[in-house]
Amino acid sequence: SGTIPKLNWVITDPSSFVTDCGNPSDFEKSLNCTECTMCCNAQGDCHPQKETVIQKVGMKNYKGLTVILFACLLCGSCALALALFAYDKYWTNRHVLRESIRRPSLTERDNKYALNAIGEGSVYQFFLGKSWLGWTIALATIGIQIFMLFVFVDGAKIDLSDEKTDLVYTWKCPRDQSNCEDKADLDWKGWAVFAILMAAHLLKDIINGSKMIVLSGKERHDRHARISLFSGGTLLTSVSLFTLFVSTIYNMAIATSNTEIIMNSVVILFINDVDELFYDTLVVINSRWVEGMSWEKGDDGKDRVKEVLKENSELKNKVKRVESEVDELRRKMTRMEEMMGIEDTPTAPQDDDDPTMDWDKRSTHHATR
Repeated sequence: SGTIPKLNWVITDPSSFVTDCGNPSDFEKSLNCTECTMCCNAQGDCHPQKETVIQKVGMKNYKGLTVILFACLLCGSCALALALFAYDKYWTNRHVLRESIRRPSLTERDNKYALNAIGEGSVYQFFLGKSWLGWTIALATIGIQIFMLFVFVDGAKIDLSDEKTDLVYTWKCPRDQSNCEDKADLDWKGWAVFAILMAAHLLKDIINGSKMIVLSGKERHDRHARISLFSGGTLLTSVSLFTLFVSTIYNMAIATSNTEIIMNSVVILFINDVDELFYDTLVVINSRWVEGMSWEKGDDGKDRVKEVLKENSELKNKVKRVESEVDELRRKMTRMEEMMGIEDTPTAPQDDDDPTMDWDKRSTHHATR
C-alpha cells in the first residue's frame, strides 16, 4: 500500500504504466497512483485510468449532472407552459369572450385526455384530483422511484479507489505481453437493442407528459387545473428521462456484453412501473378510498355540477341584460311616438256580418255610425 510518486512522464499509451491500483486489492489498501495509465485488481482484471467526460468538465461524479438535468427539465417545462399560456391568451383568444373560452365541454375533454395520458392505473392520476392525500401518495411514489434510480447512479461512478462501485474491469494485461487488451463483447447490436427497449417503454410517457404541459398552458383551464396538468406532466416526463439517463450511464459503466446490457435495462425499467404496482396495491386495500382520490370518480361529478350551475347563472345574467335592453328600447320608441304625435285610435268592431245580431240591433248600430 502507499502512494507511487509522480514521475512526470509523457504517457499516451494505456499499456505504458500498469500497477495494482484497482479494487479489490491484494493489499489492505490499494495503491494510490495518479500517473498510472492502467489499474489492475486482485483478480487480474484491469481498467484504464483516465478522466471521464464529466470529470473533464469539473464534476466528480454523476450526482452533479443529475441535479443539472432536473433543473433543466423544470426550467424548460416552466418556460414552455408560460410561453404557451401567453400565446393562447394574447394571440389565439384575444378576440374571444371569456365565457366562450372556458367551455365545460373543452375542459372536460382535456381532463379525460390527461387521465388517459398519465395512466388510469397509476397513482400519478392523483395529481389530477383535489385530494391532498392522493397528492401525497403520488409525490411519495415519485420520491421512491428517484431514490431507487439513484442507487444505480451511485453504482455507475467510475472511481477505481472505491470498492463499492459496480464498475466492471474489462481489460487484461498479461505479464508476458507488453500491451493490454479490452475483453468486453458489447457492440453496436447491444446498444441498438437498448435503444429499442428505451423507446418502446419510455417514449410514450415522455410524449404524454409533454402534451400535458402544453395543456397546462391553455387559458381555458382554471388555476388548479393548470397546476395539476403542469405537475403531472413535468413529473411524468422527468421520471421517464431520468430513467433513460440512469440506464445509459449504468450500462456504460458495467455492461460487458450484449445480453448484459439488455438485462440491466430491463431491471432499471422495472422501477418505472412502481407507480402502477402501488396503485394496484391500494385498490386491493380499499377500492372506494382510491376512487375518492381519483379525478374520474371523486371530482368529475362535483365539478360538473359546479360548471352547470355556473352556466345557469351566466344564462340568467344574460337574460336580465336582454330584458333591460328591451325595456330601454320600448321607452325610446314611446318617446319617439310622443314626439311625432302618433296616438293609438281604437277601431270599431266589425260585427255587421254577425249572424247572432238581430235586425233591430243592426239598425241601431248603423244609426249610431
